[in-house]
Amino acid sequence: MAHQILILAVPGVQLLDVSGPLDVFAEANRVLCREVYHSRIVALEAPTIVASSGVKLLADDVLESAAGGRETTFLVAGAPDAADRTLSAEQGKKMIALCTQSRRFGSVCTGALLLAQTGLLKGRKVTTHWSAASLLAARYPETEVSADALYIMDGALRTAAGVTSGLDLALRLVEEDLGREVAQDVAANLVMFFKRPVNQNHFIREQKTSLSGRSALQDLQRWTLANIAEVTTVQQMAAHIHLSVRHLTRLFHQEIQITPGEWLEAEKVAKARQLLESGELPVKAIPAASGFSGVDTLRRAFVRRMGITPAAYKKMC
Repeated sequence: MAHQILILAVPGVQLLDVSGPLDVFAEANRVLCREVYHSRIVALEAPTIVASSGVKLLADDVLESAAGGRETTFLVAGAPDAADRTLSAEQGKKMIALCTQSRRFGSVCTGALLLAQTGLLKGRKVTTHWSAASLLAARYPETEVSADALYIMDGALRTAAGVTSGLDLALRLVEEDLGREVAQDVAANLVMFFKRPVNQNHFIREQKTSLSGRSALQDLQRWTLANIAEVTTVQQMAAHIHLSVRHLTRLFHQEIQITPGEWLEAEKVAKARQLLESGELPVKAIPAASGFSGVDTLRRAFVRRMGITPAAYKKMC
């Protein structure tokens, strides 16, 4: 029996959120020389969908009449304006029915913001595009949002981070259905990583640190960033504004909900990443320039934050 793939595409959909997964499933069909996957695009209402790029898609079905089943995977594609789109009550009910009828359901990119409106993400672990992760978490606090994962599987639920990670998710589904070897062949034919050696943090482009909290904390953050190579401990930070480490920790928790140690490590990794990308310094000089005591300390923190070693990251820059 063929696996049915249903992808809901709203007006203004990100084209690659739809075409990327579809190409993975189509390639699996070519590898096996038979139609293992039968893919269909579903529209909210009008069958002609204009993507954010201006390309027009002709849907195979509309949401009202679409049907899931035991071998169906239902995915909701994202759109640049997904945060501003509200599903009608009827659309929400139909999406819930499709999700519960299907073997698997989920979203690609900001499609998670649409899927969350059904209530089906409550108590679940999900991911979405890094730029929408905070918004998703704020709107749906009972959903556990991972801002760095490329894709997440939670029971029958599947979510992919952003745009090209829809291909990663589709490849994982092929691996589930058809095995590792077929999935590896699909990845090779599409010239993509079978498993990418990075997480979503690799792609986040936040060049300026967001300074948060009361003015004393902001002043401390600015001073620390200006002296990142010399500030190696939280004790130094606390001493700079004449506070105990315990008091500083309370202040950080109160204002930005993390410890000063977590903040300091994140900023040191950000500095190391900037230096790796710019090529300003030889690699051996980067630990000291970013405030780490040595190569091993930098490596452990970098892997913890970025999911990849500094050496591997440098090769990808």
